[in-house]
Amino acid sequence: MNAFHATHAESSAFTTQRMYRYLMNRFTKFSESKGYVLLEQWGPMDVREFRTSWGVAANTATKNMTIVKSFFEFAVSNEWLDRNPARLIKELRNRNEKQSKERIPFSDEELARMFEACETKYGKTEDEYRYRWSGKDLADFIAVSVYTGLRISDVCTFHTDRLLESGECHIRTTKNGKKVYTWIPTWLQRRIRERAKVHGPLIFGTHKTTDMCVVTDVWRRKLLRLWDLCGPWPERPSPHRFRHTFARILLEKANVTVRDVAELLGNTEEIVRKHYAAWVPERQARLTKVLQEAFEAKPKPKLVALRGGRR
Repeated sequence: MNAFHATHAESSAFTTQRMYRYLMNRFTKFSESKGYVLLEQWGPMDVREFRTSWGVAANTATKNMTIVKSFFEFAVSNEWLDRNPARLIKELRNRNEKQSKERIPFSDEELARMFEACETKYGKTEDEYRYRWSGKDLADFIAVSVYTGLRISDVCTFHTDRLLESGECHIRTTKNGKKVYTWIPTWLQRRIRERAKVHGPLIFGTHKTTDMCVVTDVWRRKLLRLWDLCGPWPERPSPHRFRHTFARILLEKANVTVRDVAELLGNTEEIVRKHYAAWVPERQARLTKVLQEAFEAKPKPKLVALRGGRR
């Protein structure tokens, strides 16, 4: 087990490593409950029982199974096992889950509402002195999130060294270690450099802990407080929706390709097509208009009233 964790220690983000450890601890306890002392004792039925014991939604079970499969594959590659008992386990399907809800971007109106609340509502109470970060700080946090497409962990730890004089920004992401490129608008470049003069190169504060969950939770709580001030929301807000918004803004442009968006997000084209392109209403409306205009003047058969069906 330690060897498996060691393979991910350098390439995986802290949160990913923690998820691996959590699931492998459950794997160990489940093995003990079955009286197993060897990996060879595990079979496909045991894997199914282990999955059932989690009691989670289908999409979460699928993510967990990816870890279980990779663990057994690691064992096979080291010749500890002859076969992977999890390989033949099919993914759970739940047709009632609305996956699209997790990938809905913020609209321009919703962004404007947030920025307005940052200016007029956030921290505007008698205990305002208790707020280390003001509404303007939160507005900057949202702006960097939306205009770069970075995940919350990379925004929390944004360092001015990443920002070049040209406005270009090269970042190795915290989650998967991939290098991504982005460009920051001139007005936001000025805000970032102004923040650096006040807060130092880590523009959203230094942190005593290296636990990224603790670091991001500080800003998650602030965002939740803000969303309470400027609700209600038809779709539950989350920090990752800023990343969806970045994709939405790009995909609305007719000359932007899926490959462009994939490179900017640090994802594959397949992931962008699956998770981003399909759920942008504005893009679908634009494509509908393209089709309408393309076929409007084309030849069509003479339409006549249809008679009743066969008797």
